[in-house]
Amino acid sequence: MLAAAAAESRYIASIMKDRSSSARLRPLHPAPRAHLGAEDPHTFAIGVGEGVRRARQARGWTQVQLAEAAGLSPNYVARLERGELGPSFFVASQLCDSLQIDVNELLHGAVPPARTTRRRLIG
Repeated sequence: MLAAAAAESRYIASIMKDRSSSARLRPLHPAPRAHLGAEDPHTFAIGVGEGVRRARQARGWTQVQLAEAAGLSPNYVARLERGELGPSFFVASQLCDSLQIDVNELLHGAVPPARTTRRRLIG
């Protein structure tokens, strides 16, 4: 009986060793990171900050107006735009909801132009 328990214990240990070594060697789905500048967290934060600034300015908002709409402090929004801070996913989601853009647009800088109520004069 003890021999069977010892054999089972060795078997489980070998399975766990195989799982831990192979699972840590390579991710299942490596994320494409080169186009986001994600190799360097500071570069990534600067890129996201520029995306926030472009989206905010495209809507004609001040940092204070964006902060109020997103439930953040104006100082925090200013530091995000300067790239001093990188937003958490929750904060990025709040900003995108307030700016009515998709998170991908924030990361890739594809901010749609602001809609205007002016009519074009033909003549």
